[in-house]
Amino acid sequence: MPWFWCLEHKRVEEDAGCGSTSRIGPASSPAQAATAMERVRRREEQQQARDAEDERQHGRRREWF
Repeated sequence: MPWFWCLEHKRVEEDAGCGSTSRIGPASSPAQAATAMERVRRREEQQQARDAEDERQHGRRREWF
């Protein structure tokens, strides 16, 4: 059964929880779903570091579109 982190209620929910625009997942377990925001924060930090490196090397941030 898939599990999700609900952004509205700030808790783990089962598949029949809130709509897809209000949650992060799916995760394979409640414990994994509970760490969703930490993974988002970690990925955001990694992206910011890549952006800073692009700016340092090229004088600007990379444009993707």
